[in-house]
Amino acid sequence: MNEFFLKNPADKFVEEARACLGTPFHHQGRKKEIGLDCIGLVVVALCALGFKVADRLDYGLRPDGSSLVKALVEHGAQKVMFLQKGDILLFRYDHQPQHVAIASSPCSLIHAFAPARKVVETQIGPYWRRRLVGIYRFTFDFKNKA
Repeated sequence: MNEFFLKNPADKFVEEARACLGTPFHHQGRKKEIGLDCIGLVVVALCALGFKVADRLDYGLRPDGSSLVKALVEHGAQKVMFLQKGDILLFRYDHQPQHVAIASSPCSLIHAFAPARKVVETQIGPYWRRRLVGIYRFTFDFKNKA
């Protein structure tokens, strides 16, 4: 039996993100162990689960917030009110959403963080809580599988 079906998809999603810990930060990077940005981390983790991702590289260091939300929704993510493991967290800088992370638990996140120069896992402390503008959840609908 396929290992994917033995695990909760959100657990597997977080496991794939954790496998990227330590990967250097690289703007628009899409290669585990070579370079990822915050969006690349989500793309790589989803692709590892076998999901089709319409990836885009037409964004700057500070992506347009409306494009991030639109891409999440187009890929089947739904906005939710309460955080769970495997959710996508959307954070604002300069008054609009410009950064994403994967919730590794209700109180921690994994993200490619430019100031750390790599993919890290950290607590969702006051710094992140005051910047949080959205929580999105993938249903891991199997009709979106590649």
